Amino acid sequence: MVQFTRNIRLDDDKFTAPELGESEDKKPIFLAAQRYLRAFYRDRMAGKRIVDLGCLDGAHTLGFARMGFDALGLEVRLENFAACQYVRRHVNLPNLKYVQDNAWNVAGYGKFDAVFCSGLLYHLDRPREFIELMGAVCCELLILNTHFAPEHESADLPLSAMTTNEGCRGRWFVEPLDASKEDRDRQLWSSWDNRQSFWLAKPDLLQALMDAGFPIVLEAFDFLGPAIRDSINGGYYHSQHRNMFVAMRHAR
Repeated sequence: MVQFTRNIRLDDDKFTAPELGESEDKKPIFLAAQRYLRAFYRDRMAGKRIVDLGCLDGAHTLGFARMGFDALGLEVRLENFAACQYVRRHVNLPNLKYVQDNAWNVAGYGKFDAVFCSGLLYHLDRPREFIELMGAVCCELLILNTHFAPEHESADLPLSAMTTNEGCRGRWFVEPLDASKEDRDRQLWSSWDNRQSFWLAKPDLLQALMDAGFPIVLEAFDFLGPAIRDSINGGYYHSQHRNMFVAMRHAR
């Protein structure tokens, strides 16, 4: 039986998990990404290629396909990929495709006009290398939603002291990773094969994006919703140190 951790709107207004409440295409992450893509591409989305790295159940990939992109979702976990296949069977979108593969293998699928990476970077132990990889396959626009390491220790996050990795400042996070592949496949919200992940400090994250070939690098706060001030001063942004970053090859 296919398990869904998010509510996805299918064709004919059917939903994968209505008990979970609002559908994923109404959530802040997708709505923010949708705004950036529309602002950048305007009416030129048809035929543009976008990849969703670590797409989980494929909800965002589906949303991008509905916008007109040729959308590819990469997902390594079998349980998540089964959900992707379910979604694919229940929508009529020839421009939507899912592949079960590790996001580190994205270069094998060619170049993409846009890259979407949400909830993945902070699960990697070589984040700078992965940013370089995304820069190598991305022709125009990268949308990155990720945690970053706070400058001061946080009571809300179990992170190491500030240190360096790959020549970048940041903090280590211990992943709840079991040894067997079967156990890893069931741990939907953790890394795939590294027992520690490295959260880049924000200045180092921004520098890595620029070094990867993106001369325009922005932090986009509208992902936080309408109460940006409250989120920064004491809410989600303040406690979780997570936001969206938009990197562009050139303005359109």
